[in-house]
Amino acid sequence: MKMWTIEEEAAALRARFEGVNRAAFARDHHVKGGQAMIYQHITGRRPIGIEAAMAYAEGFGCPLAAISPRLAAETQKAASLSAATPVAATAAESAWPFPSVSASLIRGLADDQLKRLEGALLLALGQMGVKAKGSAKALQSKRGAIVNMDTAADEFPMAPLSAGPWEPDGTTTRQAEQAQSLRISQVTNVGHVADAGYSANDQEFMPIPELDVRLAAGKLGIENYHETEIGEILLRRSFLESFKLPIERMKIVYAVGDSMEPVIRNRGPMLFFEDPITDASQIDPRTVYAINHGGKMIVKCITRERDGAWLAKSLNPAYKVFPLEKEDGCEVRIVGRILWSPYDLRNGVDARLL
Repeated sequence: MKMWTIEEEAAALRARFEGVNRAAFARDHHVKGGQAMIYQHITGRRPIGIEAAMAYAEGFGCPLAAISPRLAAETQKAASLSAATPVAATAAESAWPFPSVSASLIRGLADDQLKRLEGALLLALGQMGVKAKGSAKALQSKRGAIVNMDTAADEFPMAPLSAGPWEPDGTTTRQAEQAQSLRISQVTNVGHVADAGYSANDQEFMPIPELDVRLAAGKLGIENYHETEIGEILLRRSFLESFKLPIERMKIVYAVGDSMEPVIRNRGPMLFFEDPITDASQIDPRTVYAINHGGKMIVKCITRERDGAWLAKSLNPAYKVFPLEKEDGCEVRIVGRILWSPYDLRNGVDARLL
């Protein structure tokens, strides 16, 4: 019987696997290592072991010699020895030092598997402080020597799942992408974050009246004789609903002056919510209020002194506070608050600005 080289065994096995689903074959015939191990066998990267050869012979319905004459001869030799000297075999089994590991299992390993096992055993002995003769020379190549990576021992193998793009059976990234079918997401609310309050994915808008009303961001208020609706501003419904307030009481007004910068810019738009306050205990020092100060409209935060006096406070440190007092018998009324400027003011201004 002619003995094949590792390359000849790989070529013969590769011819048998033409048109055969390697993954299904490995699963049906219990090939350890799966299709990755089959790939290494048919490319000659790893010699065929006895267990894999038996699985191939069973799967293809052929004798073991048709897969590997080398392994067939070894099994015949082992069978003849076991039949000729059963007593010696029994004695050898009884002398085996590892009762939890069968000696026949070790002897059935392929050459590369035995080399890895030998390396692991020598490593364990070294950690135990036991020196094995010639272990360093046997396992380590001479420094500077050329090593054939295809035949070198691999103590920690990581078999590839598929052939590389440079190999005959491999595919490039572009080929893999072209083979995939086009997938279009059918999700209706892409990008929506449930706890964010409102979503930029919301495509429904609501008109908010735009008034010809100016609120002074300074000490001198502005008299607004008419609240004329001059247009509408479209805002997202989800944004408006996030305030959890009646939308029909929201209006767009404009600021004049820089006393509330950096939160409210000069001539900047503001989302005003009509919410008159008559109970002083409801005043929040961080909220920005629209105030009718003696018939003139201003936009300010409100703070209270120890003596009980109410003061109008600007966010711009260049402007001083001033008392909210009646002028010429006119009352001071809080007519509402600012929700957005375009700063989000639903929870008031940053305390560090006050």
